[in-house]
Amino acid sequence: MTQPTEADPPQTGSAGSRTKFLLIAVVAAAAGGLYIQLGDRLSLDYLATQETTLRQFHQDSPALVYGAAFLIYVVVTGLSLPGAAAMTLIMGWYFGFVRALILVSFASTLGATLAFLLSRFVLRDTIQAKFGDRLESFNAALDREGAFYLFTLRLIPAVPFFVINVVMGLTRVKTWTFWWVSQIGMLAGTMVFVYAGSTIPSLAQLADPSQLRPGDVRDWPALIETIGPNATSPTPGNAIRSQLDAPTRDLVDQLAGSTSSITPESSLQLLNGLNTALVKPDFALQPAWSSFQSSAGEDNLAITSLNRSVLVAALPAVISAPRPILSKQLLLAFVLLGTFPIIAKRLMARLVPKQND
Repeated sequence: MTQPTEADPPQTGSAGSRTKFLLIAVVAAAAGGLYIQLGDRLSLDYLATQETTLRQFHQDSPALVYGAAFLIYVVVTGLSLPGAAAMTLIMGWYFGFVRALILVSFASTLGATLAFLLSRFVLRDTIQAKFGDRLESFNAALDREGAFYLFTLRLIPAVPFFVINVVMGLTRVKTWTFWWVSQIGMLAGTMVFVYAGSTIPSLAQLADPSQLRPGDVRDWPALIETIGPNATSPTPGNAIRSQLDAPTRDLVDQLAGSTSSITPESSLQLLNGLNTALVKPDFALQPAWSSFQSSAGEDNLAITSLNRSVLVAALPAVISAPRPILSKQLLLAFVLLGTFPIIAKRLMARLVPKQND
């Protein structure tokens, strides 16, 4: 009698069905409970309000922070909860590129493997029993090149990772193969999101892309001259200056005397002051902006977005429009990377002559 293997699991009876039903109920309850309890606390908007506390906690208890972050990421991906992409961006901002890349890479693979095993245990026997004949050719193809297909899917961002975890659990792909291929295949996407998060100096800017980032200022000397002490009412420069707090105005006055003294530290401090002004509801309601409000267009999403639109309309040569955290060029490179294995395989099939039997 042949022994059951991972590729051909034993059939289960009513006891197995009850076990699976119980497991589904436990997982669903756990996922729902965690999402209800932690959903708001893991959101970008909430974490942005706790930025200083998070930084201090990281300095006081680094080992605890890394362990908790790893566990949370594994649970979120293992239970297929929404928010993994946002968490990757947050990890990049919180830990920096290298440390976040290592943490997210292993945590995401472990979580994906747990989801893969859960799908295999709960669903595969039923699917294979009902559609085994129709899936025979599909399973045969996966037996030959399952690692290649999985690797290619991991590189295509259009395919949600949680869908891959569940679908692969229904196949005969071995757990070890799923693990190492996912570890390598998800690395490119992880690098893209972690890098994007690590380039954001403030979590508030990650939560609200309308806030200014260092690269959004096209001409620092022109900006300082515009909002400097010589700015007269009712010009846009004076309108901006009136919304700045006292320390930021003092910094502007200091830099206005010598624009050559602009440093990365002073520019970041000035950006923080400008971003504080951009969240004020009356920023775009001043008379100086009246001629630019129609140019900014309608924006009902957020006060910061409306204020930023007016600011860009008034100072197009100084302030650039908001840019997405993940640039189009970066996403295009990601998509091309995903299609590369398929293209390379087809080229090799054409160029390498087939061996005659």
